[in-house]
Amino acid sequence: MRFYLLAIMMLSIMGCTVIATRPKNAFRTITNNSPTSSATGKIDFIEKMNNVTSTVMTANNKLTLLTNGYQVFPAMLSEISKAKTRISLETYIFRFDSVGNKFYKALVNASKRGVKVRFLCDSVGSKTVDRESFFELLSLNGEVRFFNPVKNWTVIRLNNRDHRKILVIDGKVAFLGGLNYAEEYDGDGINGWRDTAIMVNGRAAIEAEKVFQATWNQGGRNFIGKDLPFVGINPIKRAIDKPLVYLLNRKDEFVHPQTFEVVTPKDKGLVRVVSSAPDRMASNILDMYLLAINSAHKRVWITSGYFIPPMILSRAIIAAAKRGVDVCLITQGRTDEPTVRKISIGFYGKLIGNGVKVYEWKGKILHAKTMLVDDNWATIGSANLDGRALFLNYEANVAFISKPLLAEMIKQFKQDLRNSQRINLKEWKNRGLKQKTEELLMYPLESQF
Repeated sequence: MRFYLLAIMMLSIMGCTVIATRPKNAFRTITNNSPTSSATGKIDFIEKMNNVTSTVMTANNKLTLLTNGYQVFPAMLSEISKAKTRISLETYIFRFDSVGNKFYKALVNASKRGVKVRFLCDSVGSKTVDRESFFELLSLNGEVRFFNPVKNWTVIRLNNRDHRKILVIDGKVAFLGGLNYAEEYDGDGINGWRDTAIMVNGRAAIEAEKVFQATWNQGGRNFIGKDLPFVGINPIKRAIDKPLVYLLNRKDEFVHPQTFEVVTPKDKGLVRVVSSAPDRMASNILDMYLLAINSAHKRVWITSGYFIPPMILSRAIIAAAKRGVDVCLITQGRTDEPTVRKISIGFYGKLIGNGVKVYEWKGKILHAKTMLVDDNWATIGSANLDGRALFLNYEANVAFISKPLLAEMIKQFKQDLRNSQRINLKEWKNRGLKQKTEELLMYPLESQF
């Protein structure tokens, strides 16, 4: 047993680019120990969420739920047009198509007004563009970085991609969600992919900008200021880097520390921004999901385009259903990732057999990543419920306590159910031999999806 535990820990520490686990999460899985608290609307829940996610919750934020590109993109473009000082935009996919061109033009116009524009995209997700594509923005003193360029030393973390979607305007307005900047994300969810984002006006926008700054520091080709994909090594590397950064006059490469803010459930607009990165001892987003699910009393409603949950997460979902919580999952039917879907189907039987309601989306691609717990807590972001999102990629979610916004999300979830098909256990058991064989063969690779 000791050897088994040691082997998992060593793989977790040394294999951040390949192994989808982390030391703390591996230990919790082995010991079957998962974070829990009282109900989501209590101060105990807020304090424990502070601890497990290493974040603070800010108060007095205005929240706006935005569904699908036809709501999200116009709202983003409107705020960009009003920017006065700075714009920070981070995405996995950016293409110069009908959507990308609109945003690029808006960023160029902002630069012409004297706004500081920083643009960060993933070099694999945005492989159809290069630095030369942003010539006009660069000529106006805009800054552009590509995360983890393949033809560089960063190849050692090739498998760790920037999957975050963050847009912050003047440090006052932030957008987070699942939408990339490409035309398939446009539309109403039936014509165009189904996705969800949230607009936050208030103090939480600064927290989102801090997450952006952390990824910005990792962008580009330079070695100084960049994290390495090995658990536990980066505090040492940052200490070595710090004097070099000052000597090279790159002081802005460091993120300002977070400030502590005391909030209570009675405050309004309670928001936290939770991020995850592959060099950390645990996945903060996974711990957020676990604490929320384990604290549920009434409902856990999940929308996840890609669903291959790690063992500890599937245990929490099933345990919630067993104790009488209404657990409902909407995941992809039609898919852009056939391999992911084939592996995902293999999880249905155990979930349904233990009382989880499983639905598949019937429209175009479902890409939303949301979770609703009881009547007052929810999260929206970039992180799917799979090993890649929770352990290998850089991700960012917004979590909030807001009964009015939860009422909107509940309404939207029920609407999505009407465009989904429920999977029954008999149907799942009767799936073809080819599907069962593919599930078996692909199972060892599940952590990479």
